[in-house]
Order: sequence, then C-alpha cells, then structure tokens
Amino acid sequence: MKFDILLVILILTVSTYGQEDEDLIIDSNREYDETAATRYWYFCAASYCHPNVIIDWSCTTPCSKTPYMEDVQIFVNSTNENAGFSGYDPKHNEIIIVFRGTLPWSIKNWFEDLNYIKTSYPYCTNNCQVHRGFYYSYMGIHDQVINAAKRLTTKYPNAKLVVTGHSLGGALATHALVTLTVNGFKIDHYYSYGSPRVGDTAFFNFVKSIYPAAKFRVTHDHDPVPHLPMEVQGFHHINTEAYYKDFLIFHKDVKICNDEFKEDSKCSNQNLVDLSVDDHCNYLGYNLAIGVLICQ
Repeated sequence: MKFDILLVILILTVSTYGQEDEDLIIDSNREYDETAATRYWYFCAASYCHPNVIIDWSCTTPCSKTPYMEDVQIFVNSTNENAGFSGYDPKHNEIIIVFRGTLPWSIKNWFEDLNYIKTSYPYCTNNCQVHRGFYYSYMGIHDQVINAAKRLTTKYPNAKLVVTGHSLGGALATHALVTLTVNGFKIDHYYSYGSPRVGDTAFFNFVKSIYPAAKFRVTHDHDPVPHLPMEVQGFHHINTEAYYKDFLIFHKDVKICNDEFKEDSKCSNQNLVDLSVDDHCNYLGYNLAIGVLICQ
C-alpha cells in the first residue's frame, strides 16, 4: 500500500536524528478538554468519508457519536484533492470547520506532504517561512473556508468557532487558524491530531502572537507524522502539545506539555524510533482506519 511504503521511508529518515535530553516542565494547568477533544476527533474521522455521506451525516461511527450535526457543507480542491467540511452542532452551539488528512490512495496528497521546500508566509511581517506543500494545499481551499466561516457565523452569531484536523488536515487547520484570525474571526477552540510541523520558529512566534489563547496539538505515542518535517530542517511545532501514551485508559494518560520554547522530550519527541502507522490512525480510542473504507 502506498501509504505504508511512503510512511516507512519517512520513519527511517526521522529515526536517524536525535534530540537533546533536556526536559521541559509538564504544565497541568492548561485548559485541555478531553471530552471536547474526543468529539472533535470524531469530526476529523468523518472528514475521510465520501462527501455525500458527510452531507447526509450518515458516516457510521463518527456520525453516530456526534449525531447533532446540521447545515453541513463540503469544501474541496479537485486539483490537489484536499478537502474538509463545515457545519453547526446545536447541542454544543459550535460551528465546526474540519480538514481531512492525507488519503492513503492519493498521490496528489502525498506529493504535497513530501514537498518540504519552505516558502515565505505573506501574513507574517517577521520573515516567517512555512512548508510550501501545506501552504499551497490550504490556499487551494482558503476562499471556501472563509466563505463557510462568514456564512455560519452570520447564521449562528452566538456560536463558538472550532477549527480541527488530522494529519495533513492538522497542518491545514493551522493555516486556517491564522487566516481566520487575521480576517477578524474569533476562534474559540483549535485541536489538531497527528499534525506535521507547519513552519519555522518565526512562524511559531507569529502564531503565538496573534492567537495567544490555548490551542492543542494532540499526539499519540509512536505516531511518526508529528516528527515531520524534521527540526533539523528548520521546522518547529506550534504549541501546546497534549500527548497520550495510549488510550486504553486515556483519561489518565494525557500530558500537557510546556513547549513555549522547544518541543518537550517527555512528550511525542521521546519516540523517534519504533514509529507506528497504527498510532497515527488511532486517537482517543477510535481508529479511523477502520471506518474510512466502510463509509466511502
């Protein structure tokens, strides 16, 4: 399978690099909401389903776990096959904007993932640079995202705005966090899952300056994708990481990492060998790989 072959190549590349042993402090006072994180994860899982299934909100387990979703619209770029959806959850009074990750069978998605060349970031005045593939992928759906946010915030003016995504979708969600913020939208929650690094240290500082509120980058044990692109290539994760060792008793196993200045070696960056594709698909007790083929 192309997904496994390419990921193995990436894993072998990542595992050749080490990390300093200096530990950072685990900050348990951040407002991480595990119940909300689980709900948003099901939205991410739903994003892998066929568009017609998403619009009908009939996507097996992810939809049955979040049954209140309505006013759903798809956004998609047929050129690079990136996609996601927006909608309204009346039970929690939340507008949800979700970005799908890499499709295992999509060469176009993998081309964007592997395009590690940096490019200047126009929203940043501090000479930020970002992963060119992720940036171009997001710009292909940027107008649709802004229009979805305008439509839903006008229709539901008192609702909270949530941005989320898995894998490549986590990178796209990071770009959406920036562009929505600079366009005047108030984002109440940002949760990504298994996201790759998006930009350099200047980008990290820029995101922190325009969006100082809590935002969470959820990681799972030996998931290889959060290690890409590599730090030695000049990339730096945005904060804050919520790291899970496993999900059998996941409510007891989360570490909220203090990564204000560098990534915490007590969190996902402690795992640079024996990386696992399964850990990338399995978050908060639900393995989306099981559901992706079922709901096509």
